[in-house]
Amino acid sequence: MKLLKKVQRYIYYFSALIFLLPQTMSAKGIKETNNDGNIFSNQVLLSPVFEKLYNLERNKDGKINIVHIGDSHIQADFFTNTIREALQLKFGNAGVGFTFPYSLVRTNGPRYIRYSCNATWQSLLNVSPIADVGIGLSGIALYTSADDFVLQLSATEGYEFSNVKIIYPTKEPQYTMSVTAEPLETTVTGGSRTSSGGIRYHKVKRGETLSAIARKYGVTVAQIKSASGLRSNSIRVNQSLKIPGKGKTVVQPRVVRSNINKDEVDHVDMVSEPYYSSYTSDTLMNCITIFPAAKRAMYNLNGFVIENDRSGLIYHSIGVNGAKLSDYNKYPLFFEQLPILAPDLVILSFGTNESFGKMSDTNYIFQLREFVNNVKRQNKEAVILVMTPPPSMFRRGRTNTYVSDYSIALTGLTNMPVWDLYTRMGGASGIGPKGEYSRMIARDKVHYTTSGYQAQGMLFASDFIDAYNNYKKKHRIN
Repeated sequence: MKLLKKVQRYIYYFSALIFLLPQTMSAKGIKETNNDGNIFSNQVLLSPVFEKLYNLERNKDGKINIVHIGDSHIQADFFTNTIREALQLKFGNAGVGFTFPYSLVRTNGPRYIRYSCNATWQSLLNVSPIADVGIGLSGIALYTSADDFVLQLSATEGYEFSNVKIIYPTKEPQYTMSVTAEPLETTVTGGSRTSSGGIRYHKVKRGETLSAIARKYGVTVAQIKSASGLRSNSIRVNQSLKIPGKGKTVVQPRVVRSNINKDEVDHVDMVSEPYYSSYTSDTLMNCITIFPAAKRAMYNLNGFVIENDRSGLIYHSIGVNGAKLSDYNKYPLFFEQLPILAPDLVILSFGTNESFGKMSDTNYIFQLREFVNNVKRQNKEAVILVMTPPPSMFRRGRTNTYVSDYSIALTGLTNMPVWDLYTRMGGASGIGPKGEYSRMIARDKVHYTTSGYQAQGMLFASDFIDAYNNYKKKHRIN
């Protein structure tokens, strides 16, 4: 079965590269490059990463960590998972990396790692006003007061792991873990939830997105989806959405039960450091069960990191719907926890939400520099690569010129490598009626279809590998 999957994956990438070949050629018949012959702006700054990849490829030993951070384009993981699979195909698969239980807060996320729990968890995104609820590496605060919760993480076939880290916003450990517990079955009785702020209704207009509507009313996308019973971010014209009020939410007591008794299962010995606890197994695992370590008033969770025992590349993906650079910048805990991932390369994908807020390119670059300084403060050896945002449109088909301005401003920087996704996709004309990506952009003209994100991912992976191969030819002849 695994061999069949590997063959299918090779066929997929071969087909994808053939599909993308016309799009990776410029009018002159070659891949678009800068005047110095490089694919990336300031490509020489990627040399430390390429050198590590060269040693990994040659010696088949060690791990390289790439951390990709961004907004809704990244949270869905279609874009980043395409890059992950392409790079791991070349350099080795050392595991999924960072993962977060998006399903517990009823928002979209990858499906190859699944979560189930017998308790209700509350959440707060970093796009919300500043709150002291432990918003860390995930960009989302996840917390519960249930002291008898049982939470399970399970990996689908091909994503098994041998090392796991549980990340939380405190210096002392909050959780214990078992790898032998039976599948989780739960029952819930009682409980209700009311809000003193009331419910408002909003009729969706053409061109509107959930993130824009959430910003308008000062609530989160997750709150609108929860109130309106939505399972995805897709909305349609004239659809009526419930907008929760800003009043205080009152949670009535509820009873949660599980078929697992935490006192009757074998708990593994975990190694604890500030902000995380880790466990390494001698064999691959596909399921772990998490319990409270001790009684607390509140339990907070910032995510998991899962790796296997093989050498290779780990591609961590962190995204928050509606997020801007400034939303991450206002929570220091995010940058304090980032070293847990030991990043060799940090990739930033921002700009879409800034553009819909009509942020100037000057202010955008200011927020970018602040973010980069925050990363560098505790990850001095990490290389930071910036992607320009993809083309998008405002309401009524108006061209989004802000992302074009960001692209020009970013490619004009001299102190960090930049990959110009905006230009690689043909700019605004690329999503126009006759553009290469006209059928790959969603109805809101902001997000993309699954195939659209996969095409973007293959563009980057192809460019990145080409740049790496050029580095080898130039610096590693013979």
